[in-house]
Amino acid sequence: MPIAMIVHGGAWAIPDNQVDAHKAGCRAALHAGWQVLAAGGTALDACVAAVRVMEDDPIFDAGTGSVLTSEGSVELDAALMDGRTLRYGAVANLRHIRNPIVLAREVLNGPATMLVAEGAEQFAQRCNIALIANEELIVERERLLWQQRRDTSVAIRTSPAQTAPLEMEAVVGHDTVGAIAIDASGSLVVANSTGGTPFKLPGRIGDTPLIGCGLYADIHVGGCVCTGWGESIARLAMARRTVEYLERGFSPQVAAETAVRQLAHRVAGGSGGCIVISPTGELGLAWNTRRMAYAYRVGGGPEYFGVGYRCRCTLPHEALQRAAGGICLRYRQGELVGEQLLMVQRRGAASVPLRSIPTHDAPSLSPPAK
Repeated sequence: MPIAMIVHGGAWAIPDNQVDAHKAGCRAALHAGWQVLAAGGTALDACVAAVRVMEDDPIFDAGTGSVLTSEGSVELDAALMDGRTLRYGAVANLRHIRNPIVLAREVLNGPATMLVAEGAEQFAQRCNIALIANEELIVERERLLWQQRRDTSVAIRTSPAQTAPLEMEAVVGHDTVGAIAIDASGSLVVANSTGGTPFKLPGRIGDTPLIGCGLYADIHVGGCVCTGWGESIARLAMARRTVEYLERGFSPQVAAETAVRQLAHRVAGGSGGCIVISPTGELGLAWNTRRMAYAYRVGGGPEYFGVGYRCRCTLPHEALQRAAGGICLRYRQGELVGEQLLMVQRRGAASVPLRSIPTHDAPSLSPPAK
């Protein structure tokens, strides 16, 4: 089984002056995870290693450098899921843990599935994970941004539908980091970590630690990690939905595009992206925000990394129609994009359902950054 790994550094309006740092951070995370896989390590170890690098990198909204709540403190969430056993570990509302992904792993190995706030930090102490002062997680960049939001009363509105798209991206700011890995034994693991949204209400939990929303994995089908406006992703149960697309025969790329389009279609103001993998290591990623940072590698292939700008994807049914060399007989707009409602007729042949149509014509992943 070829090893494979993909990581992301968030889907949002990454400023021009932070693009290089996001590329470097994602590349460093990929290197950390890949070293584990190449040495024969587990997908679980690889994901923890990759996410931990991003938690320690202040450019990302995870661990050190995370955004601040309306009260000016940091609250962190993280989760892991093993696609072989379907076991998962999630933590939320952590204020004194440097690397939430490390604690999430301890939860995965323990009797619970999710721990929050003080209870989670008490469990961390029993696992010999040191507690730190909340101030150690705060960087000057986020302190200044918090002061600006406080002074100008700029905060996340109850619904992004009330906010212009570009304003929403700027306000939501930094975002979740995530990783997916397949090791030599074929085990598949997904992981993510976040500091949430800027100026969030204390105690707020987004999609990140919610299994089926921010992440999901099944070794027989594939895995998905999401990033973006957490409330919209959670309402869609986006990660589980994306894996269901794989189960229905979608390629990872078409599954990712379909999920992102559905996010915008079904939830007002829904914005974000996702990374997807099949059990054989085929990858997909898509986003509808201004930018998304990522890095990936499969088997003995080259390393790819970059910060993509405005993912312009062909609608799945259009790509599939071209691949089939036919015409669209029916496609119910307003329904699940790419669902098995599409029928394509080859010229001179009988109609065939969507899942039997080859998807090789779907848009490929971005080329490696120069």
